[in-house]
Amino acid sequence: MINFFKKKKFIKEKKTKSLSEYFPWIDTIDDDYILLCSQDINNRINEIKSLKKYFQSNLGIENLKNLKNSLIANGYPIKAAETELNFFLEFFEEQTIQNLLFNESNGFHLHKKDNQFNPKIKLKKDFGIIRTSIGKVFIVGSSNTLLPVLTSVLLSYIAGNITVVQLSSLHTNCIPDFFNQLPLAGSRYIHFTKLYRENENDLNVIKLLVSSINWNVINLWGGNDSLSYYNNIISKNNYRPRIVNMEPLTGALLIQHEYFVKNLEKNINNLSSSISLMGQQLCSSPTIGFLISSKHENETKEVIEKLINNLEENYIPNDFDEFNSIKLDRMINIARDNGSRVFTSSLYSNNICVIESENDSVFKKYDSTHLLNIHERKNFIELIKVSSFEKIQQVLNEIFNNYSYKETKKIQTILSFGDKNFDVEVHKLASVIGAYRVIDSNYVLRRHPMEAVDNYNLFSEFTNIISVVGSKTENL
Repeated sequence: MINFFKKKKFIKEKKTKSLSEYFPWIDTIDDDYILLCSQDINNRINEIKSLKKYFQSNLGIENLKNLKNSLIANGYPIKAAETELNFFLEFFEEQTIQNLLFNESNGFHLHKKDNQFNPKIKLKKDFGIIRTSIGKVFIVGSSNTLLPVLTSVLLSYIAGNITVVQLSSLHTNCIPDFFNQLPLAGSRYIHFTKLYRENENDLNVIKLLVSSINWNVINLWGGNDSLSYYNNIISKNNYRPRIVNMEPLTGALLIQHEYFVKNLEKNINNLSSSISLMGQQLCSSPTIGFLISSKHENETKEVIEKLINNLEENYIPNDFDEFNSIKLDRMINIARDNGSRVFTSSLYSNNICVIESENDSVFKKYDSTHLLNIHERKNFIELIKVSSFEKIQQVLNEIFNNYSYKETKKIQTILSFGDKNFDVEVHKLASVIGAYRVIDSNYVLRRHPMEAVDNYNLFSEFTNIISVVGSKTENL
């Protein structure tokens, strides 16, 4: 979770009402689904496309402005809020929608006919499929970024599902308010719980809602605590919904020194933005780096000092409490005492820090709660100088045994700065460690509309496939 957000106090209430009292739509949810199923998916696609013009209108601009202001009021840095909303608007571009719904990488392009989505397709003389909505989808959003949950909501609606959303406390009101202003006829099929996990009474309602309704899919975004909490409740749901867990992951940085310095200023700018983006709290944010170089230390020193200077230009003050500041100082002292070179900011002191280590992480032997875990680090990265990819693999295979990384499952994203031959080795490494993405700096926050999300294609997860076999195929 991003630590610049404001914390909520735990509130106690006594009485828990029935689900129908909380959510009047519960009583009609099955009838609403039948009605939604009767509608053509292409109408929903066109409805979503039309929002592009809305966001260019005065009403749309005002709605976005109000959302941005609400995010900032809840602790989002201004730049982070603006970046997220700009990427969100890309969803409504024609090419983005085409790539999402007619994705060649998973065969969705077969559904395209006359620029329309054709749910029924004949693949062989005796085999075809019908792609339909899956039913009722429950989505849990995380607090560190809006894009995933908003994308899930829109894709679930396009697929034709009743969609219910449990947001983090930071977004509980601003996102529903934003959706309520959209000229979206399908808003009657999208519901926000407006429940707070910090509220004891709401907590009981969440448990009942998740465990008793016959959800077809539950899509979870969040950290370990959140996933454990919801998976425990889901285990009590006798309908056994499909669970799409988006687990806490992190990113690794790989730099080919000779390639990097050939275009130093541009690469420094791109690397700096990749580290500082969204407080270094994305699943794709680089939290550990590797520098493959045979160069003398003074040449790598130039790169790191330029990186520090660039990070200073985009610096957003940390909200470290005294305890976290002590942990940061302890890490810096450990690095120095064990022979690593420590670079800090002349303007912001230890709050911007790059550590250069040799062959392994200097923190490997320090499995301690007295060090910052990766969710507590901002503008902080350890760059490990290595001579081979085999060493990188070894470090990454061992790093998740360390306390600092125990809250994450594995490397999601490899951010690569290297030439073609270098990237061939990066691809091999990604395969061995099970990474999901190899990217340039343009895709730290945004995703390509054709890529899977941590091995899930969300639109596919929100749909059902009916196989039509034998002579019945003739009737498709």
